[in-house]
Amino acid sequence: MLINLSTTIALSCPACGRLEKEKVNIFELPAGELKQLSCSCGAEKAALMRKENSQLQINYFCLHCDKAHKVLVSAQDFWRSNHLQPLSCRDTGLNPGFFGPPALVNEEIKKEKQDLELMAAELGFDDFKNPEVMLQALDIIHDIAVEEALSCECGSDDINIELFSDRIQLICNNCGSRLNIAAVDKEDLKNLRQLNSVQLHSIQGKSNNF
Repeated sequence: MLINLSTTIALSCPACGRLEKEKVNIFELPAGELKQLSCSCGAEKAALMRKENSQLQINYFCLHCDKAHKVLVSAQDFWRSNHLQPLSCRDTGLNPGFFGPPALVNEEIKKEKQDLELMAAELGFDDFKNPEVMLQALDIIHDIAVEEALSCECGSDDINIELFSDRIQLICNNCGSRLNIAAVDKEDLKNLRQLNSVQLHSIQGKSNNF
């Protein structure tokens, strides 16, 4: 009987934000040696080590908080899991990546891509200075809102969004406060990813810049 001990890791690059996958098999991980995972842009994303106590150590750089995280998983969960395992950000609760069976990883990547393409089509992204950055910025803000970490200083969490060519404007439907978030280049995304919450300042009718 042939047993294929391999898994596929998908991790967003902390430098360019691109989500890429890589298949790893047990023969590429001699016990005690590091295996580096890099993005196609050249940035290092993660390092894997198979330990002698039937565990694997995964060190990965997080694009959400700009820090390095470390997790230990059992060999059973790493090589033979029948579901996706998240690689989470401890500071924000968001998931910069995941690993598991190739078919499930491919399915999840395809789903995320379809969701982003649908959002882009609905919003008419041809009008933006950098459509890709705008799309990623909206995705980050959406994740923050899902974590119930998007609110206004007035106490309301009823926040609306208005899009401009170079920025996202958050508007409190209760007091009218506004917050402008730049969405043009990678530095804008880096600043936004470092947040685990967004709060509008309660200055009625006036705009603040993030």
